[in-house]
Amino acid sequence: MSLPGKGVGVAKTGAICIVAYLVGVALSHYFLPIDFLTSKLHHAKQHNTISHDASIPAAPTPAVVPAATISIPEKRSQHEPSYKSIVNFDTHNDPFHGVDMVVHRNGEPDPCSRQHVEIEETDNAGTALSSTSRALLHAANVLREGKNKPLDMYTKYDLDAALTHALVWGTGEKSLLQGQGYSCAPTWEEEKKHYMDTAPHLKNKRMSSMVKFCDMGFDKTPIQLDHEKLIRVPELLSLPCHFHTREGLRITSLEQLAQLSRDAKVPAGECTEEERNVDGTCGTVENGNDSTGGRKELHLYAVQAGRQFLFAPKYVGEIFELPHVKVPQNLPVWLEVMSLSPRVFDVFNFFDREESAAIVDKALKETSDTHRIKRSSTGAKGYNVNSQRTSENGFDTHGKQAQAVKRRCMNILGFDEYEESLTDGLQVLRYNKTTAYIPHLDWIDDYGKQQEHNFDTKHVGSNRFATILLYMSDLEEGDGGETVFSDGWPPGQAEEDRVHFNDARAALRESGDVENLLKRDSWEESMVARCRSRLAVRPHSSRAVLFYSQNPDGTPDSHSMHGGCPVISGEKWAANLWVWNAPRGGFPGSPKNQEVVNRNKAAGNSPENNLQKKASFTNTKSDEGMKNAKLYFQDTLWGVLGFGDPILNVNTYEGHQWNVKVDEKTVKTFVIDKRPTQPYTI
Repeated sequence: MSLPGKGVGVAKTGAICIVAYLVGVALSHYFLPIDFLTSKLHHAKQHNTISHDASIPAAPTPAVVPAATISIPEKRSQHEPSYKSIVNFDTHNDPFHGVDMVVHRNGEPDPCSRQHVEIEETDNAGTALSSTSRALLHAANVLREGKNKPLDMYTKYDLDAALTHALVWGTGEKSLLQGQGYSCAPTWEEEKKHYMDTAPHLKNKRMSSMVKFCDMGFDKTPIQLDHEKLIRVPELLSLPCHFHTREGLRITSLEQLAQLSRDAKVPAGECTEEERNVDGTCGTVENGNDSTGGRKELHLYAVQAGRQFLFAPKYVGEIFELPHVKVPQNLPVWLEVMSLSPRVFDVFNFFDREESAAIVDKALKETSDTHRIKRSSTGAKGYNVNSQRTSENGFDTHGKQAQAVKRRCMNILGFDEYEESLTDGLQVLRYNKTTAYIPHLDWIDDYGKQQEHNFDTKHVGSNRFATILLYMSDLEEGDGGETVFSDGWPPGQAEEDRVHFNDARAALRESGDVENLLKRDSWEESMVARCRSRLAVRPHSSRAVLFYSQNPDGTPDSHSMHGGCPVISGEKWAANLWVWNAPRGGFPGSPKNQEVVNRNKAAGNSPENNLQKKASFTNTKSDEGMKNAKLYFQDTLWGVLGFGDPILNVNTYEGHQWNVKVDEKTVKTFVIDKRPTQPYTI
């Protein structure tokens, strides 16, 4: 039997305890944090982890591997208010709500992983937070090992690290990608153990294979000029991927990522090639939803640290619209896929006939021995005439049109910043009647590693990565002069309709088209046969073609063999720009074969000349007409050079043209020569 008095006493005691507990909770943060013990234990864990940092392998550059920290996910981020402002978040629109991130490895048309579909969480104000926003906010909390950095001060390097972290690590409990992106593993074979496999801070942790895709390791990551600016992925301490759209546009800010998410589309299923939209999707989507209420998809193309973006074509005839590429007449620029292997694209509206004529005119007027039109040469070093390359060529490194075209090339290829050391000069070519060039790779072969420059792009070397061909003449069918890709087939040609070499040569001889022009069984005759059976691009003025010489992992693309078909009638003018995957030989930061450098040094041989020159411009005040002078690089203002203005020092290159202008008129021009240091006065 229960006693009434005793029951009341127990109830009173319980009530007092509850009140005391609630008061304690309310006041605890003024005296002792509720998670005091947790933080103490967490601090001890951090201390133990950091003590092993010395055994983490050092990066192959002056960059320092930061100390490892493990962060406990916070329910709410101090960055949330600024984050919402930057991505233009309001009570009705988290830009990532209803949008799944779909990830592709560089150069691959099919995705390797996609985002989990989760129930959205709400914050204290009742505003929905997408899983993407939560993961990005958590990455911001742990970025730079806990150091606070305002989100509006994020660089593209911060974004790369945060987005990589969000995709493969997330909030620490679940990453954005299914299976942490394990299906986005490296496509290349590891030649030796990856340094991340033995990193102490990752011991006994389940690490996504995508981490080793983004960070190829010390022996496979070319060192770019901005390498020291890269920010390692929080908690993992690996190098991040950088991310591009399908059209090659590099994603450099949270604001841009949010806008791309808002512009994302709902996939509308399967369709025929005739029904397919230019971006590869099917059907029509209204207001971000299809008839089934499907989720939108934001496709991200992940590019390994130190590597460059490659377009990822899925079928011949596919269109890539490039609204971010601007041309003089503001015409739309787009690519059309001509071949999948090799990767060859027709580039529409890349340049116009006016620019074409100006480039040819400048080439004809060039008088310097290093740049004037003369018999074309080949090889990695020096001037070597090849009997199977009978064209003539010259280089335009600093002309106004050449500079504009070079910058446009880099823009098309997915570079968000122009870097001179990644481009050769614009090579201008003239093919007269019967002249040609046998099939070859633009990728320079130095397998024996005889040169000081390291050309081995499978590892950390640099080499020609992509080529853009510009045509400046109109040649009709039968005139020859095409660019032939000897491993490619004509677009849209059925396999049973393909003509093989012996049949093509027999048909050529039967036609009599070159009977009195080319010798039978000559390499030139063989070239014409190839040009009439394989993938051949016919020149017309202002046409441009893009192709790649490397695969996404840096290995040379052996299918990119191409040659110049003999001109049968008329004259062919063309130009090409070679773009490198990392600084080319002779420029600061270019990769070296250190054994060759040491061997040459021991033998007393001079090292490769550094192409960069130092020039200074001084106003001596001896000419009153120069009182208000200004210095221009070609037509770009560099600085004021009037009376009393300081000396202008510049880093420049041979062939660069510097103009002194007064009242917008050029009054003096200096062209940089071979001297390493060049003082100029006015």
